[in-house]
Amino acid sequence: MAVSNSTDFKSTAVEIIKDARRLLGIHAEEEELENHELETGKRLLTMMLKDWEADPALGTWLLTEGAMSLVNSDGAYTFQTGGDFTTVPFEITQIRISHDSGNEIELTHMARQDYYRLPNKTTEGFPTQYFYDRQRDGGTLYVWPEPDDGNYDVSFTYRRRIMDVDSGVDNLDIPPEWEWAVINNLAVLLIPVTARGGTPEAAQVITQADVSLSKLKAFDAANDEGSMIVARDPYDYRRS
Repeated sequence: MAVSNSTDFKSTAVEIIKDARRLLGIHAEEEELENHELETGKRLLTMMLKDWEADPALGTWLLTEGAMSLVNSDGAYTFQTGGDFTTVPFEITQIRISHDSGNEIELTHMARQDYYRLPNKTTEGFPTQYFYDRQRDGGTLYVWPEPDDGNYDVSFTYRRRIMDVDSGVDNLDIPPEWEWAVINNLAVLLIPVTARGGTPEAAQVITQADVSLSKLKAFDAANDEGSMIVARDPYDYRRS
């Protein structure tokens, strides 16, 4: 028997909502969703994914690379439509800086109070620290000291936001491996909405939701673990 040679499995929002409802025993295979059932499912689905977005143990697929050039004597850069960087990161996890295309050096992250505690924010020099001020509709990246010339470039790793579920035909902004956890956890959110609390199906779904999400958290954590490379000291010569 031949295998499919396909790895592009994707479900639509409607399919995921239907599957979640079937796990609770409230949706027949051939039954279509009522409009209010679809709208409730989309809202709960989007809110759940937004909640997961804030969990640092989830979402390695959201880690994205960006880059931009710094401007002489400018320590603030906007992240918004029409800004210095048009995507608004949910979080910036690391920034590296180079001067005149030289080696990259990692900048040190500053907390909000540490940045605003600086007595002179317009000090110029080689930038060594940063603070990212994320707001509802945009963000501002502050570097300190301010660049003392126009030859600095930064590359950075950021967590992007998860895309909304706007339509029933939308695919979710998740890897296919996450769909089972999404279906089970959406079903948990549907329990009070559909008055299925206390049923055997609800008890099973709650257990499955916890197990499936914990497994994916462990996978994401393992995927982010670093490697330790042991190298010989080049100055440790041993003569025979």
